[in-house]
Amino acid sequence: MDSPAQLQIEAILAMVAQALAACETKDFDLVVRLSAQQESELAVLLPQWQAGSASLPVALRPQLQQLVAQRELLQQQIAAWIDSLREEMQSVSQNNRLLKTYSL
Repeated sequence: MDSPAQLQIEAILAMVAQALAACETKDFDLVVRLSAQQESELAVLLPQWQAGSASLPVALRPQLQQLVAQRELLQQQIAAWIDSLREEMQSVSQNNRLLKTYSL
């Protein structure tokens, strides 16, 4: 039988997986919604887990490590997406300057 903590971790892992998939498809609204939702849930759960850390089963450690790794991957993908958008914006800006400079 799954413990409540294990179910909570699995639910957050599912949200992170959905956010990763949305990040790959560049679905900004879904990424923002899922990221905010999992951050909100973690903000509530972390103090509970820290308070009861002695009672958390050792078997949950691999899942918690997976959760941390998946969240880091999501943050890396979001950062890469931001960098790509920044490059695109710079390119558009440069093109606009060229058009203004060389248009008749």
